[in-house]
Amino acid sequence: MIHSLRTPGIRGLILILVLPLAQAGEAVVKWPSLKKLDDLAEKCEALSENKDVPGLRKIAAAVKTAAVAVACEAVPKEAKQPEQVKILQGDLKSLTDSIDDPEKQDGEELTALLAGVHPIVGQLMEASGMPHVHETDEKEKKPK
Repeated sequence: MIHSLRTPGIRGLILILVLPLAQAGEAVVKWPSLKKLDDLAEKCEALSENKDVPGLRKIAAAVKTAAVAVACEAVPKEAKQPEQVKILQGDLKSLTDSIDDPEKQDGEELTALLAGVHPIVGQLMEASGMPHVHETDEKEKKPK
């Protein structure tokens, strides 16, 4: 009888029963300031793609403030990869420290800096365990 417990069929059945329980126990990470920054960073990405320097100049201060808040906050307790989150927080701070004076800063430089925020935010969300979905992503998935 012991031999029959070791068959692949039984092992597979046990995995099927245990795996959903392990996944159900995962905590959902909530990081409101990162979500706020993600929304701003998405706007920056769109403005950067359109080379809308005046629009970027208007949003730059808000992005820098939101980025500094995220970079200075403690890593959420539920974060999947806390070490990676900490590294990315440093990267975010380094990037946004380069935003000196948006009104006088070179337009191409400002565009490049602000375009770089969203990729870091996406990596931060992934490393922390937050879903990274935008309303536009959901609208594109819906059939017309």
